Amino acid sequence: MITPMSHVTLLCRGEDADALLDHLRAAGVVHLDITRKSNRNLERLEQSLEQTQKVIQKLEALPAVDGDPSDMDPEEIVEVLLCREQELKDIQAVDAKLAREEKTWEPFGDLQGDTLRALGDQGVHVRFYRAPGGTPEFGKDITWIPAREGFGLGIALNAPPQIEAVPLTMPVRSPGLIRQRRARLADLTRRHQEAIARHTVSLDALKAHRDAQADALDYTRAHLGMSREGEISWITGYVPDDTLDAVKQVADTAGAALLSREPGETDAPPTLLKHRPMVSWIQPVFNFLGVVPGYREVDVGWSFLVFLTVFSAMIIGDAGYGFLLLAGVAITNIRKPHTRGPFSKLLMLMGVATVLWGALSGNYFGVVVPFRIHALSDANTLMNICFTLGAVHLSIAHGWTLWNQRKTLQALAQLGWIGTTWTMYFVTASMVLGHPSPAWMPVMAVVSVLLIIVFMTPFSKFKEEIMQYAMLPMSLVNNFVDVISYVRLYAVGMATLAMASSFNDLTLGGSAGRNFVITGLMIIILLFGHALNCVLAALGIMVHGVRLNTLEFSSHMGLTWSGIPYMPFQKLRKHMDAHEQPWMDVDPDESPDTLPLSNPSP
Repeated sequence: MITPMSHVTLLCRGEDADALLDHLRAAGVVHLDITRKSNRNLERLEQSLEQTQKVIQKLEALPAVDGDPSDMDPEEIVEVLLCREQELKDIQAVDAKLAREEKTWEPFGDLQGDTLRALGDQGVHVRFYRAPGGTPEFGKDITWIPAREGFGLGIALNAPPQIEAVPLTMPVRSPGLIRQRRARLADLTRRHQEAIARHTVSLDALKAHRDAQADALDYTRAHLGMSREGEISWITGYVPDDTLDAVKQVADTAGAALLSREPGETDAPPTLLKHRPMVSWIQPVFNFLGVVPGYREVDVGWSFLVFLTVFSAMIIGDAGYGFLLLAGVAITNIRKPHTRGPFSKLLMLMGVATVLWGALSGNYFGVVVPFRIHALSDANTLMNICFTLGAVHLSIAHGWTLWNQRKTLQALAQLGWIGTTWTMYFVTASMVLGHPSPAWMPVMAVVSVLLIIVFMTPFSKFKEEIMQYAMLPMSLVNNFVDVISYVRLYAVGMATLAMASSFNDLTLGGSAGRNFVITGLMIIILLFGHALNCVLAALGIMVHGVRLNTLEFSSHMGLTWSGIPYMPFQKLRKHMDAHEQPWMDVDPDESPDTLPLSNPSP
């Protein structure tokens, strides 16, 4: 469910503003509603936090090394590593230039620069050419030495050779010198990378430093975002209704006045989702997608969980893959207990559903066994299941909206949309599967469309929302398309089965006459093929299973996913002194002194 919020305003004397912010951050329940303001110090804090995070991400991607943490200050470590990263980029740029020069010399072999200069001093002119057509035309006083196909050298005495070919501008450095320079750059790159890797032992200190920077940044934003009028300062925000008493205690402690009210129509409260234990398993998917329902919308967690599980089972469609998923999650949870959480439980649920669907359809690693429901091997039956799922899914969306609008006449329009959805189902079944439509379907279609036309908008807003009537034909067509779009579950599931079967036939067919080496190679190909199929099935879930929930279902429900996540003002580093604010020791108009080190230490 979406937690009800209260809009709060806290007023205090100007000299108590810092104390109020300290107490609010310690409480950690107020989502501040502040306007971003530009400030030089704020920009510097943001840049410093971004640099620290960049360094941490770099170190996390490297293998950990043994050793004691560095005695260097975290800020110095960040500065040193950023300088080393920049030097590595400069080295790579120089090396790329040398690589291009080396490629230019490549067709002509390992020529020595001293030799070419000595020849020039003796009046022997050597020029390099590209000759795509073979040996070009040249005079009798010129010697042509072919190089790699399409290239050659022209040699002449006293004057540069005149040859009917494309002259090349060669690098000043010889091939040997280029190799020496590149070898030195490679050694320098290696030493820089080793020096960077040695700082992986300081990751914990850097993360603590990052959290302190984030705290300072949040505090600065809150301080700048406070409104002031004379000797009075105030700040606004939103709190869950069940924490309002805690905010009242904070106000009393800080000597502040508290005003609270329900959010108005023009307010934009944040969304805090509180799921029941099992429904919370879907929250990692919401976090990954970065979607949050609006405060005035509905929490669709349970339907998302149920239908994503069903869609996943149909997309994977293989009991063997389902067993692998269950085993993989179980082994991971045993070896790494910290992975036991909502996402692991979601994967286990998907694994169980996949095993059940695969067992019903008799599909085990691309092998169809006799013990199955044979109807699930029929294409028309599977497509009918998909269309039925689509009609049910979309009907739930409109039924949910109907319940929320049950006190208004617009609920009758949602009843009409349910009727048109099933009308589209019968039309789809007739067109695609050849099923006869019931005799009462035209009556249902006419009544449903009339309900939509009459009750889709309040009568008082007819002129304001007249465009909805103009778009109604397109909406009805989209309804038909949305029902058909659920056939993707059948298509992707059949693709998974076809790919598994193809790898089985490729590697296991005619295996009787193979020797040990060929058999081992075929086993490797078989394992690779099934692993690739599992990856593609997972992508299919993300692309198709998630889409049917976040697009088709949500659009029929009017869900925009435009919510603001609830992010209370709180401290990341619990051990930092509440009154030690780094931003307070810096003049806001002072220029940042972030000159790079010329000789960074290791």
